[in-house]
Amino acid sequence: MQLYPLKLVTVVGEAVIMEEVAKEGLELGATGFTLCEVVGKGSRSTRNVIVTGGAKTMKAEFVVPMDVAERILTHVSHHYFEHYACIAWLTDVQVVRGLQYTAH
Repeated sequence: MQLYPLKLVTVVGEAVIMEEVAKEGLELGATGFTLCEVVGKGSRSTRNVIVTGGAKTMKAEFVVPMDVAERILTHVSHHYFEHYACIAWLTDVQVVRGLQYTAH
């Protein structure tokens, strides 16, 4: 089994922006994404403790090479941080079938 070193970009933010963040991640070079509803508590208060009418907070994840990770993080920080409850981080990951995560 061969493992491929890549980056996991995680963006957590208000649901109103997260489908757009996922789409923009693809435009910036990601080959796919995972998008899901999340709950939690942080510096911007408790999120989704009682939800009516849909999720308030979502998470988008991208497994990408470092250059794509930098593009996504830069874009998200410049376009969303000032006006939305949003956070992003980068994690080192090793994946099987790593060639699936690089643009062909």
